[in-house]
Amino acid sequence: MNAFEKKLQAQIFLEVPNLKDYTPGLVIDVHQGGRRKGTLHLGRTYDFYDLASLTKILFTGSVNIDFFGRHPRRLHESVHAVLPWWKHRSTTPYGLLTHTAGLEWWMPFYKKLKGPMKTEPRFEQLKKQLAKTKMARRPKAVYSDLDMFLIGAYLEEVKQRTLLEMWEENADRLNIKDIFFHPGNKPKYARARYAPTEFHQGEVHDENAWALAGVAPHAGLFGTAKAVSDWGLQVRAGLLGKKSAVGDQKTIRKFVNRQIPGALGDWGLGFMKPTKGGASCGKYFSLKSFGHTGFTGTSLWYDPVQDLLVVILSNRVHPTRENKKFVGLRPRLHDWICQQLA
Repeated sequence: MNAFEKKLQAQIFLEVPNLKDYTPGLVIDVHQGGRRKGTLHLGRTYDFYDLASLTKILFTGSVNIDFFGRHPRRLHESVHAVLPWWKHRSTTPYGLLTHTAGLEWWMPFYKKLKGPMKTEPRFEQLKKQLAKTKMARRPKAVYSDLDMFLIGAYLEEVKQRTLLEMWEENADRLNIKDIFFHPGNKPKYARARYAPTEFHQGEVHDENAWALAGVAPHAGLFGTAKAVSDWGLQVRAGLLGKKSAVGDQKTIRKFVNRQIPGALGDWGLGFMKPTKGGASCGKYFSLKSFGHTGFTGTSLWYDPVQDLLVVILSNRVHPTRENKKFVGLRPRLHDWICQQLA
């Protein structure tokens, strides 16, 4: 354990003497200047974690950056032009990625998804349900899983690839080995290697993702802290104008920069931006930071001002999602990291 790890661990134990009240365990991986500063394993930890909504950037975000980087004008085309079954002609990929399209935040689609546990027919069933959803006019952005379902359907059509095929191509392109889906909800490795969640060990926690046979544009990925950090470092490299499999500097910059006024919401294109005074990345990350969080207790945040990347993986939903204490702990963890680096 290096000096940074020792100091950070001591501060966390001082501030949080009963970590198990917040989560059974967590992994913190910190990079600054592109180099690993330290990795902490606190409490009961595991090799692989349910990454939850980090799937939105690791998978769907990567595909979006690649596709719209080559076809930037399509960001503002009508989704209806590609998906005639979607009747709302004002909906655009841009609106979906900034969560300003007007879709509901969540719906229990899983209750109606039936049949063999196969990814393709399950997602086709969801599309039929999605086509029936109503739109709402709202003055502000509303974080919505349905936005990701629709952008996933859009990408399937324009790329003529299934979600699983897109992931496999994406993983090959990015040389990702320790981030993966579980098609058919069948764990890749022994269940004991996975952090347990509320319902499962080695199967996705999100009900809609589970009902989609484990492969979805909003959730479903499993992975290690190192692999998630490696993806973040590729985004960093591209942002700095270096060679990156994620995309070129111009496109990455567009996706991670703020796209809508703070009064409407805190979003780039699929990436979260810090909410002033209430950011999940704490009070020391600059407003130029970007990242995402996951319901199971996961997050990735990168601050280009400090050149600081922080990945946190936990299973705070074990044994129940009703324990929400970790939500308040997460920004404090980022604060303590920044204090120990100062």
